[in-house]
Amino acid sequence: MRLNWLAGLLLMAMPLSAAAEEQEPLLDLSAPHLVAKALQDAGYKAEIAKSKSGDPYIKSAANGSDFTVEFYGCELANGCGSIQFYSWRKKESWYTPALANRWNTRKRFLRIEIDEDGDIGMHLDVATVGKLTKANFADVIDWWSVMSSDLDDFLAKEEEAQPKAAKPAGS
Repeated sequence: MRLNWLAGLLLMAMPLSAAAEEQEPLLDLSAPHLVAKALQDAGYKAEIAKSKSGDPYIKSAANGSDFTVEFYGCELANGCGSIQFYSWRKKESWYTPALANRWNTRKRFLRIEIDEDGDIGMHLDVATVGKLTKANFADVIDWWSVMSSDLDDFLAKEEEAQPKAAKPAGS
């Protein structure tokens, strides 16, 4: 009886240990240099810079457009609790809150807003607490890249839908 019980216990433990051995190592993305390395490992440029207030951020690019990765909830001992991918598009007269609402009601991951200067700010937030797998971080970067491209397409269609200005008489 004891032998059967022991054999059963060993059989149950085998899949757990095999799964643990196959588990992908986790990425610690709680500090700028760690995020920069993860971006570089994923094939993106990543340059650490400092804001006017001295806070670190990362400069990168995807689809030919620059973006930054900013850090939030930072504590000296524990690192940062979240990061934000951020980019912006220069003001156009037809950038309105209604435009941002049309985008935001149809999309989940990449959010946009119209800032006080009339520019579009776009952002994707990622919690870093508990770490991420390489596959998960690659997926986050892919979402950013794909959604940024989708936003460009959305804005091009919105611009085409804008009323054309009348030409002055005598032109």
